[in-house]
Amino acid sequence: MNNNHKSITEGFAIELFLDEESESRVLAFRDMIYRDGVKPVQGLMNDKPHVSLAVFPKVDRGKLLDVTAEFAATLTRFNFRLGAVGTFPTSDNVLFLYPVPSLRLLEVHAELHARLFYAGMESSSYYRPGNWVPHLTLEFNIAREELCQSVGIFKENFTPITGEFTQLGVVRFRPIEYLGSYDLRRSSL
Repeated sequence: MNNNHKSITEGFAIELFLDEESESRVLAFRDMIYRDGVKPVQGLMNDKPHVSLAVFPKVDRGKLLDVTAEFAATLTRFNFRLGAVGTFPTSDNVLFLYPVPSLRLLEVHAELHARLFYAGMESSSYYRPGNWVPHLTLEFNIAREELCQSVGIFKENFTPITGEFTQLGVVRFRPIEYLGSYDLRRSSL
């Protein structure tokens, strides 16, 4: 990404959702940065903490839901670890938690994109294998000073969050509308 990159402000996304306990910990950390002065944007959008696997400015909604449901039916829940904080070098001033890119996360991402390709659907280039930076957005459009302050809060107060991805969902965004949510199977082990 570069400073000229414009984020997609309307469209659709396929997202991995967290287990309830991990989601609560992410929201508690988000609330901490709000209490310290960051003005909520993402936090006012009915946004569930998530990791986006694919984003589309325009797409056939029905086809997207079908491909996502079929793919979700093949997946079992899998673990993640949110271990670092980051920001993109864009004017959007995004603050995110960085999931350790486990082999399983990368496999799920690549397999989804293969299915999308075969279905004739192409995600934003920033979300394709080889370009994708896995991330869980805490907030965006943060004032520069607040962004630096938030990184300091992270350094002083954050401990890694481990959990499980439990659902795959499809959302339309801005405003956020949850179009489909598919539970991932529990492992039989």
